[in-house]
Amino acid sequence: MDIEAYRFGHIEIDGKVYRDDVKLVGDRVVPSWWRSRGHLVEPKDVKDLLSADATVCVFGTGAYGAMRVSEAVRSAFEDRGVTVLMERTESACNTYNRLTKEGKKVVAGFHLSC
Repeated sequence: MDIEAYRFGHIEIDGKVYRDDVKLVGDRVVPSWWRSRGHLVEPKDVKDLLSADATVCVFGTGAYGAMRVSEAVRSAFEDRGVTVLMERTESACNTYNRLTKEGKKVVAGFHLSC
């Protein structure tokens, strides 16, 4: 998958526009990603990412970095040998594209607004 564009509240992936937060798992987009505690990512919010065959998980924390990833989530990925990267969403989109082009197995969660 290729992230073609990102701006506040908008992401375009392989020609399709999404206006709600998304997760990228393998070759599919999981639209309308809502977390149980709003701006905090907890393990139950990313079960599909945790069970995916990946070496890297990229979190886009929003245009201003408002979303946080809990220590429990970071530990769960690291226990599986998966590197966790957290960046503001614009940078995270670029990182996702670069890593997938390098042939890495990447999963991701992107907060599109704040």
